[in-house]
Amino acid sequence: MAICVGYLEANHQDATLTVAGLVSPKARWQSFEERWPRALRAEGLTSFNGRAFIEGTGEFSDGWPLDAGRQRRLVAALGAIAGDSAIFGVSYSLRLADYRAVTKSLPQVETAPTPYAVCAGVAMSRILNWMRTAHSGDVTLFVFEDGWIDHQQVRNVAAAEGVEHGQPVQIWPREWLDEHGRRRLLRPIEACDLLMPDCHSDLTDRLIRHSAWDQELLDRDRLSRILAFTPFEVRHANRAG
Repeated sequence: MAICVGYLEANHQDATLTVAGLVSPKARWQSFEERWPRALRAEGLTSFNGRAFIEGTGEFSDGWPLDAGRQRRLVAALGAIAGDSAIFGVSYSLRLADYRAVTKSLPQVETAPTPYAVCAGVAMSRILNWMRTAHSGDVTLFVFEDGWIDHQQVRNVAAAEGVEHGQPVQIWPREWLDEHGRRRLLRPIEACDLLMPDCHSDLTDRLIRHSAWDQELLDRDRLSRILAFTPFEVRHANRAG
């Protein structure tokens, strides 16, 4: 038995929210953790942030916006490392206007899972179903980037998608200070930023070539079914009452 870890994050673009992520065995992530910082240091960087890269802010404000060759070199180097590490990748999106329209019809809007939780739960269920087919003896752990997300909401959405079992969801920040005041970075989440279309990485193409990529825009009918789902525990409590 091997342990695989899926790292997933949410990104807003225009009127859409997307959760994208990568899955890999722990041994491959360990190799990734060694190679990724070296590639960044070669370009004078300490971390990779897709939004900062696209907008030319933060570490990418000094000279980067006008140096297309340097941008391509960095993305190619990072994409190769992430591509060597990941065994599966996903991207699930929803239109926020569709989400708002569907939630208006719910009897208890305040208990509805957030857009992040909806896409996260769908991604989690898809990954688990893929793992059962491709790596049936392995255990999959999930780490989501901190944000407007609740682990129980993610589990409820996964249940609506037919997956009611799995390891507890973990929610981590992208960056934090440890007990000694040292800066710590969740490097696999940085790799997920390469899945942003405006980063112009070939990571998605690499995964497609290996039949290891799944992508979907959740339509309004799918959202209605997910958001109307009542978890088993709630149904059971209602019957008991």
